[in-house]
Amino acid sequence: MEQRITQVLDHKRIVHIIERMAWQIYEHHYQVDEIYLMGIKPRGNFLSRLLEEFIQKISSITIHHYEIELDKDQPHVSDPVLTPALKDISNKHIVVVDDVLNTGSTLLYALKPLLKYRPASLSTAVLVDRNHKSFPVHCDVTGIQLSTSLQEHVFVDLSVHPFKVYLK
Repeated sequence: MEQRITQVLDHKRIVHIIERMAWQIYEHHYQVDEIYLMGIKPRGNFLSRLLEEFIQKISSITIHHYEIELDKDQPHVSDPVLTPALKDISNKHIVVVDDVLNTGSTLLYALKPLLKYRPASLSTAVLVDRNHKSFPVHCDVTGIQLSTSLQEHVFVDLSVHPFKVYLK
């Protein structure tokens, strides 16, 4: 049986959505001096870098960037690794970024090491929310909501131009 690939978003639309997401993040944080953007590797990290570029174009907020690495297939097996090494983020404003929110498991486990610091605010941003949550994870900034079957997979490629989001 041949798998069908359907393009969901083209490059122009993705850039527009990411710019809108950056404005939403700015609107939530316009009164603060700095934001900690933390992208879940690999694709959430690409998205967080693009969000950082747009936020810097529209505001003077200082952006601190971190990468979160964890096993997306088995996030419960080992703790996420943050690069650079995490410093005290108590009373800081944190936005955790990923490409697709599916069950919520990856996002939930990525948040775990951040909670011990008692940040001033902790929010999440995803490009695509699939609405198939198994965990009580809420996304504060969403590019698009996409209803799919459980058998379908959403693929995001922000690593090269033109950017693509497609369904397989």
